[in-house]
Amino acid sequence: MNRRAITITIVVIFITGLIIYGAGVIRQKQKRCIPFSQWPHIQFKDIRILIATEPVYAHQGFAGAKEEEFKNTLIIFPDIIGGTIFTNQDQGYGPVIKDIKIVYLDKGMHILKEDILVKETGISIAPEGASIAIEGPLP
Repeated sequence: MNRRAITITIVVIFITGLIIYGAGVIRQKQKRCIPFSQWPHIQFKDIRILIATEPVYAHQGFAGAKEEEFKNTLIIFPDIIGGTIFTNQDQGYGPVIKDIKIVYLDKGMHILKEDILVKETGISIAPEGASIAIEGPLP
């Protein structure tokens, strides 16, 4: 092979690698939302309680939910620790499109802290002693 053919081959391999790498990065950032109907949940007449029993549910939360999915829905995070960060920013599932309220409870079900997470940008950090968090739409 001559020098020109080797150079062209190396450039083509390099460009192909960049394209494959870029596609992988994009795919990795776009996470698939699990429909709320597939979460562990309890359905009452006028309210649905979702239970984030696995990290995959906890990481998703209300992210990517449509506006009608917020109505009459609460999410319980049953196993958190102090310092756990909750955010409405897009973490790959899409942003949280509505303001939500979060309440932190200790093991004795005492309220430790309440916060409002502003749509798309809100952040809240669980206080020390927290073991449960409950999220829901604002009244």
